[in-house]
Amino acid sequence: MATLKISVSGIRGIIGDGFDSKVVVDYTSAFACLFPKKSKILVARDTRISGESILNAVIATLTASGINVIDIGIAPTPTVLYMVDKLKLHGGIMVSASHNPIEWNALKLIGRGGKFLDEESVKELTKLYEKKETRFVKALEYGNYQKYDTAIQEHIDRILRFVDVDLIKSANFTVACDYVNGTGLFATPQLLEALGVKEISINNEHTGKFAHIAEPSLKSMKPLSDLAKKNKIDIGFTQDPDADRLAIVLDDGSIISEEYTLALCAKFLWMKGKGNAAVNLSTSRMIEDIAKEKGYSVDRTKIGEINVSSHIVKNKLYFGGEGNGGIIVPAVTPGRDSLLGIALILQLMATTKKTITELVNEIPKYEIVKEKIEVAKIDEKAFLKTIKTLYKDAKITNIDGIKIDLEDSWLHVRSSNTEPIVRIIAEAKTKKEAKNLILSAISIIK
Repeated sequence: MATLKISVSGIRGIIGDGFDSKVVVDYTSAFACLFPKKSKILVARDTRISGESILNAVIATLTASGINVIDIGIAPTPTVLYMVDKLKLHGGIMVSASHNPIEWNALKLIGRGGKFLDEESVKELTKLYEKKETRFVKALEYGNYQKYDTAIQEHIDRILRFVDVDLIKSANFTVACDYVNGTGLFATPQLLEALGVKEISINNEHTGKFAHIAEPSLKSMKPLSDLAKKNKIDIGFTQDPDADRLAIVLDDGSIISEEYTLALCAKFLWMKGKGNAAVNLSTSRMIEDIAKEKGYSVDRTKIGEINVSSHIVKNKLYFGGEGNGGIIVPAVTPGRDSLLGIALILQLMATTKKTITELVNEIPKYEIVKEKIEVAKIDEKAFLKTIKTLYKDAKITNIDGIKIDLEDSWLHVRSSNTEPIVRIIAEAKTKKEAKNLILSAISIIK
């Protein structure tokens, strides 16, 4: 069970090495126990080859537990969150390991309002799982099963009501897209067509396998960059396999950090409306620079989509997100939404009549470096002691791992919620400074 990761990001593991049918049935049984009989739960999956059998196990377990199931099939995670909220359902299960490699899969567990289970709910679920709690019912008490075919279109329609479709259409944009053979290919072309955008795409087949590494990076985004360079485009987009994260290439094919996604969305949202924002501890300072210019503030939360979205709702903030390419606008979708991100950035370009390169160049520049090492967790007490000696004037935050804020840079070290690794992220004015911060952290951990 070494590969099983249990957190607010779901129940994740490698197929055949910790994550198997028994784990799926047992966790789904425990999840069902969180709800009364005849509760309505929405289910969906991403495109990975293991998804269909896992989704079938989830459906069978839920209905056998007296739960009514609404199945929307292959769909982006943001569509699942939107529909759970829109239909006022009790919850949902998305079968997807998001950006993890194809060998992984997961149960993303959702409660009321289209929000992922928070830490307290995950603890309660874990207790039920460990006790092997079930609520299997008699034959006549089985839950109903219903296929629902219009979820993606309903989600797209909501996005279209939030942006100026006619303005975007008037710009006659051409975009390049890399769908990685993920769920984006089932939704993004429909959105782009509705916005009057010409699309040139690669990796746009449902093969059950990803065309390359699923997580956006310099290496994985090279095919999109090459596509952009071969064609006259206005911008390039790539989504992770469950389409909650969005990364960008510029009109000349240059690859930029996924941190720019949130910053660009923020630029438009603060043109459109008013209000403060929230992001997680590992998000770039770019958004704070934009907020300061507009007269707004940005709160920092623990890592995890639910921590950001809950903070936004609790404090009645305008929007928020995560630097991994995730934009959250609760007035549209309860969680990270790459489809919304595409629409917002296209409207930013149409409104300002500037190229994506010009808009990116307006944002204060930082260099962010992300590393991961194969260590299940760190000794935070020992690490913190050494850090306090090395960086005596730093502001240190330890609500989620350890973050060290310096005048012009920061370093964040934490155990991953989704993989058996430790993530190390540093940001500074130069890449050399950021890399030096990374190296200092690695030397302490090892």
